[in-house]
Amino acid sequence: MSLLLNLLLAVYALLIFLFAGYEKITLVGFPSLPNDKTDTPPPIHTPSVSIILPVRNQANTLEVCLTSLASLDYPNKEIIVVDGGSTDETPQILAKFRNKIRIFNEEPLPNGWVGKNWACNLGYKQAKGELFLFTDGDSIHATDSLSRTVAYLQSSKVDLVTLAPQTILQTFWEKLLQPPVFYLILLAVGGKWVNDDKRPSYSIGNGQYMLITRAAYEKIGGHESVHDKIVEDLSMARNLKRAGLRLRFLVAQDAFGVRMYSSLREIWIGWRKNFYTASENHHLRRAILRFLFLFVFFILPFIILAQGILLAPAQPLNPFLLAGGFMCFWLWLGMLIFYKQGAQLNPAYGLLLPLAVAIYMGIGVDSTIRGALGKGLSWKGRVYGQNSQKPDDKARVA
Repeated sequence: MSLLLNLLLAVYALLIFLFAGYEKITLVGFPSLPNDKTDTPPPIHTPSVSIILPVRNQANTLEVCLTSLASLDYPNKEIIVVDGGSTDETPQILAKFRNKIRIFNEEPLPNGWVGKNWACNLGYKQAKGELFLFTDGDSIHATDSLSRTVAYLQSSKVDLVTLAPQTILQTFWEKLLQPPVFYLILLAVGGKWVNDDKRPSYSIGNGQYMLITRAAYEKIGGHESVHDKIVEDLSMARNLKRAGLRLRFLVAQDAFGVRMYSSLREIWIGWRKNFYTASENHHLRRAILRFLFLFVFFILPFIILAQGILLAPAQPLNPFLLAGGFMCFWLWLGMLIFYKQGAQLNPAYGLLLPLAVAIYMGIGVDSTIRGALGKGLSWKGRVYGQNSQKPDDKARVA
């Protein structure tokens, strides 16, 4: 029995080691948006860019966002804002920028449409540009960010450039929970492999910043083709690569920043809706598989290490301590490197990885239960998945 246990621990440790190797291959050395003009030649011409910004109840962040967009040094641009019926101070803030932006009120949301996708679709219908930049109302853009991104898109001859921002983290909960979620997402989609044109099954899109050519957008059916998807950016990226088009996902921490959530409650509610979608609308089998993955790769190794520490006084070099220590070392190392190069935070937060994953699993349990019971998931004043809704209305969410 002891020999079998030692063998199982050894195999488990090898599995974690191989997983760490996958992290190294896919996450370390992620490509960045060039900042040096010698790396990216100036654009051949300056194609017109339509910046499309869907907003709904974003008074806390919108003014800073619009100020940064209006200050972009790119000369050939228009800013289109589609307001989804905001009930806060958003309309008053938009009015301050009326001379710099084009403002449209969202038309009634059709059955089966996600609110943000409907707003983006309406913005597209008003857009005149050769390129479209879809961005969010909680983003802050550096003055040269659009010029650099357009230049990269032209020089690389790609159809879509999507950027990873500098994540603005201020509270303890933001610093604890946001980087591990991004880390898990990148692991799930294949990291750097999303930029490999020969790997169509690996893709990612960040709806906070997606610069796409009009031709590519229309070829894949735009937001209409993903009208019922909450995580529409990932769905659009998949459609794009399946259509044989080219995508590049770059780190751009000096180009733009985003503060998604500011409290534990906002983080919980925000990621709860994404877990719901990633589990295929609370599909129990898919949700259980995600829980098992998180537990096996990010929780159980620390439980084994804790067991080894408890046994250490009587058996200093027990197999639990050796295997657990080995596995946790590689998990912590991967997270610490990610914190250092991606989140630019104190790497000590990476030591709290098991706590962060445990909380994320709690968010997933909440999402799955609420979805299965038909309680619905609220987001920006709209509800997704309520039993009281008509079937065609269940896809409505901002």
